[in-house]
Amino acid sequence: MTSNLINTLRLSPKELHKLLEEFDKKQDGYQSPDREYVRSSFRVSSVELTITHSTGGKVTLPVATRNISKGGISILHSAFIHTGSRCSVSLKFPNGKPQVIDGKIVRCAHLTGRVHEIGISFDTQISTRDLLGLDPLNGSYSIETVNPDRLHGSILIVASSDMDCQLLLMFLEETNLSLSIANNIEDAISRAKKGADLVITDFYLEEETGPQLIEALRKEGLDMPAVVMTSDKSEPTLDTIREAQAAGILSKPISKDRLLQAIAEFLHADGDGGPLYTELDHANPTYPLVGKFLETITRTALDLEKSLREEDPQTCLKICRSLSGTGSPLGFPTISTLAMATEQRLAGGDIKSAKSEVRSLIVACRRIKAKPAA
Repeated sequence: MTSNLINTLRLSPKELHKLLEEFDKKQDGYQSPDREYVRSSFRVSSVELTITHSTGGKVTLPVATRNISKGGISILHSAFIHTGSRCSVSLKFPNGKPQVIDGKIVRCAHLTGRVHEIGISFDTQISTRDLLGLDPLNGSYSIETVNPDRLHGSILIVASSDMDCQLLLMFLEETNLSLSIANNIEDAISRAKKGADLVITDFYLEEETGPQLIEALRKEGLDMPAVVMTSDKSEPTLDTIREAQAAGILSKPISKDRLLQAIAEFLHADGDGGPLYTELDHANPTYPLVGKFLETITRTALDLEKSLREEDPQTCLKICRSLSGTGSPLGFPTISTLAMATEQRLAGGDIKSAKSEVRSLIVACRRIKAKPAA
């Protein structure tokens, strides 16, 4: 039963803010080199934390929060909690509907007095962009540490400046990305039709613009995410980029770390940058069907993108049901698991509440690759 207290620390919002300001000053500028996901400030006076004891009993407590990432949350509590304990946190997204996120306690540190900071790792990642209502054009990314060697996929770079292209190519030398270059919209569309997981385009393309390229791609039925490079962050320019439904922006001058973050965000936002290969061997009688599956999976990912953008839960549900049934038999159990989780989230008919699950499924579909030749 939830307590009537604001939180277990008995702190008002004003008192909590003051306490967190003091803690944050002490850690100002510190970043863990091993941290995978970006932590965003998330100060809420009270959320419901449900802890499952080893005996099976449960207790629900009102706790304060400090920060959050797509992989976990930091809360403040008045007592010690054993690491490894199962728990769930109820978070309210901007659509007004609370979502219960399951996880486990991975850290418990005494800060001061009776204040303990509890680290919770989520079982499934959440969309901090949706939770915090972040503008996709503000340049914020959820992945903090990117290993270039784990970046796989195909990138189409569109820029009229040879120097810009050379700079990006140099930044991406250590990755396993397949890269192609285009200088104008016509060339870009031709190359995109051959396959691209992400488009990175300059805003100005001689007499054309990046937003015009994105609109042309959409007219051709090409729904891969597109990121626009620009040094102009004025509202008119941002409005133009928004209207074209760009996935994000890269502010010039571009740094290598920022570029890798952007690519990881839109290619491998599930936190695993490696390709997915079938687990079946050639002797399996079902193996011949894998080739047909590979031929259709790119189109499937595009259809999922379209259903998400057009808020079409029925089409999305139909695709999920198909993937949940075919993924595992063809040696892709991850696809079946993600498809079933998305299907369950879509049961209420609201695709917005399932956005995080749909996005994870899209990313996984794009990671599916044919096994490299021996």
